[in-house]
Amino acid sequence: MKIKISTLSEGRHFYDFEVPVSEIDLPADFIDNCIISVQLEKTKNQIFITSNIEYKHNSQCDRCLKNFKQSLATKYNMSYVYDVAHKDEYDENVVTVIPKEVDIIDITNDVKEYSILSVPLKNVCSENCKGLCAHCGKDLNFEACSCETDSSDPRWLELKKIINK
Repeated sequence: MKIKISTLSEGRHFYDFEVPVSEIDLPADFIDNCIISVQLEKTKNQIFITSNIEYKHNSQCDRCLKNFKQSLATKYNMSYVYDVAHKDEYDENVVTVIPKEVDIIDITNDVKEYSILSVPLKNVCSENCKGLCAHCGKDLNFEACSCETDSSDPRWLELKKIINK
């Protein structure tokens, strides 16, 4: 996803991209197309980009282990500054220093990184998911199990006997 900046006037510019996830080199669990909306603001000394990314992701529920497809979205900001002389003073995670002669900005790598970082650490197919029984492995969303629900640690049995006297 390349944006030609050399011919842009100062001010706000808007771009929309719909790109197959394979073109962005995202992992196989990303599916379909990535939809990216970009707002670019160009000034004399910098270019500020705000990108909204929407995509679909094949996930596995951490509670019941069911595979499901989820729609995810993320947003990121990036500044491109024409200040090569002081490039060591900028945080490279937020600011990219570019020479004045740069003709095109390629946001593909940023889209890839922010998409991967936005995948939740805990994936749940539904907020109401009951998960699997820790003893027999039955999916509690579909059937109840007959396992004993006493979850006390056997190391505390002697103390329990003393308390119950």
